[in-house]
Amino acid sequence: MKKGLFLGLLAASLMAGPVQADTTASASHEVLERVVMLSRHGVRSPTKGLAELRRLSDQDWPAWPVDRGILTPHGADAIRQLGLYLGAQYRWRGLLTANSCPAENSIFVWGDSGDQRTRASAQALADGLAPGCGLKAHGLAPDSPDVLFDAASGGACPMDAAEATKAVIAANGGDIATVPASVAPALAALVQVVAPKACAPGVASNSPAGACFATGPAKVVDKGGEVKVDGPLARGAMLAESVFLEYVQGMPADQVGWGRAGTPQALAAILPVHDYQADLTRRTPYIASHNGALLARQIVAGVTGEAPAAPLAPPLAPVPAGARLISILGHDTNLSNVAGLLGLDWTLPGQPDKTAPDTTLAFEVSRDTATGKRYVRVALYYQTLEDLRQAAALTPAHPAGKVDLPLPACGGDRCTVEDFATLVRKAVPAACWR
Repeated sequence: MKKGLFLGLLAASLMAGPVQADTTASASHEVLERVVMLSRHGVRSPTKGLAELRRLSDQDWPAWPVDRGILTPHGADAIRQLGLYLGAQYRWRGLLTANSCPAENSIFVWGDSGDQRTRASAQALADGLAPGCGLKAHGLAPDSPDVLFDAASGGACPMDAAEATKAVIAANGGDIATVPASVAPALAALVQVVAPKACAPGVASNSPAGACFATGPAKVVDKGGEVKVDGPLARGAMLAESVFLEYVQGMPADQVGWGRAGTPQALAAILPVHDYQADLTRRTPYIASHNGALLARQIVAGVTGEAPAAPLAPPLAPVPAGARLISILGHDTNLSNVAGLLGLDWTLPGQPDKTAPDTTLAFEVSRDTATGKRYVRVALYYQTLEDLRQAAALTPAHPAGKVDLPLPACGGDRCTVEDFATLVRKAVPAACWR
């Protein structure tokens, strides 16, 4: 690619001026050496079909421009915008070449092969990280399972179903059917959005209005090595996310939850149902440590610069030895698993979904030039609700959201690389570290 074309594209992404440097790193004479990112895919259509959604609600749901579970063109645009911002950020901080396409193999992007939304999101992010440079995302053969993103049910770190069930029930206060007091208002708000008629007192379960999603028994089920919860909260979590996706897709406000959830305030009222259910089934330590085991190991390999291990780097697409930015593109489940394994938690100003589309955990490795010590810091980059809805350009004048995450096991905002590797190894079951 010609240098002039790259500079033109880069300038378009930085119209408001250069990205500000990390003053903390500068003050301590630290140089950014390597970054490993874990991202959720972009905005997709609901994974449930319209007929199934209709059975749990009062009205027909709006049509989507793509089949279920597929990355939308709007979603691709939004994650590309985040890629533009992050690429500019890391060029300014000296990780990547400043005035040309990145050196060969300095950026490596890997997407989950199992879903179109992750494969397409990986390519859209790559397009943003190095605009106009022809950077290609890697992955296994399309539609083949990649155990990196699902270590438990993929057999690489299997869970004991009884232990997983016990852990989830304990995390829900000892009774899986209990709706915690902290979540009850959100569930009630969701009823009024999705099924006010079907869930009205005295309405029969076979009413033409539909079934009330907020009633019935709850149970923990083992679905081929993946532990799930069936019941009102689980159904509510799926419905709340489906309404949320209408908003961030940019649908008219009068279509979002049939006009009953077309504001940020209304979404913030119902999203705790989704966030709670996600934490319960993904961040609970027993589950997180098993399902996130391979991702955690791969992050350690990237942070330390060790030779990457399978399955991220099969013989046909090994992570290059000189990769300075490694980007892994998966699902909200993967973000939650790694967060639970490392004891990370966060809230996002301006974004009610803790693991919204495009949300990115960045493990940033810096070297202190005075001592030679290398440290890991964790940052979370995300787009606000409105930025996702608009697929807005992100610039220094209108930056992506960023939350710096302390590492509890290190007792501060950073770990040495060695301590980080040790704490991850302790968090992953011994049988899964092989």
